[in-house]
Amino acid sequence: MKSELARNPFMRLLYCLFWLFLMLLSPSHSMAKDKQSLAEIQEIARKFVLKQAKALPGNIEVTPGALDRRLRLPKCSHPLKAFFPSGSRPTGNTTVGVRCTGGTPWTVYLSVKVAVYGKVVVATHPLVPGSPLSLADIHLERRNLEQLRQGYLRDPAQVAGKRLKRPLGLGAVITPEVLEIPKLVRRGQQVILIAKVPGLQVHMKGQALEDAGAGEHIRVRNNSSQRIVEGTVTADGIVQVQM
Repeated sequence: MKSELARNPFMRLLYCLFWLFLMLLSPSHSMAKDKQSLAEIQEIARKFVLKQAKALPGNIEVTPGALDRRLRLPKCSHPLKAFFPSGSRPTGNTTVGVRCTGGTPWTVYLSVKVAVYGKVVVATHPLVPGSPLSLADIHLERRNLEQLRQGYLRDPAQVAGKRLKRPLGLGAVITPEVLEIPKLVRRGQQVILIAKVPGLQVHMKGQALEDAGAGEHIRVRNNSSQRIVEGTVTADGIVQVQM
């Protein structure tokens, strides 16, 4: 081999270039080993946010933002620690810090997008106010709960039988504030008061002092005693009171 290199200048050039390439490659390879993996930093941030948000309803999706590829951080000799900087929140677009507490400490911050998905009640067709809603008017649909700042409902039973205060379009999310309970008792109406005691149920007549729907509390005047009592509307014209 040496005699061939001595006779062939071209081979000598290739041989020198080969060793030069190895010399250049080796330090960079060593440096790469000594640098912190940016992908590991992102994964530490993702797992941290998932743990913090596990109590939230629905399915949680965490997407860490990209770090600048030019970032060169010494490889940490201790386990990396993630944290929320002051003012950060566990949902939506937030910021997470990742800290190295090793011999050469450093801290980086990266943006993280946290989305919480769940099924909520939405309109199956355009809805007008007034008529009681039925199960045919609504269905469950997957939505990003973080974007539903006005609220939402996850159980169709919370909607069925109630009325809308305003019209809603196809696919609109049903929120608590657009619903009203149909009034089963009106102010001034004569109602039946029912008082239950062990082994006995007493019926009395009274007058409603305000409007109320099923399950709502109402003040009623007892026609016999003229006392004002409070009760719960259980049906049309029926109020259950405590003895």
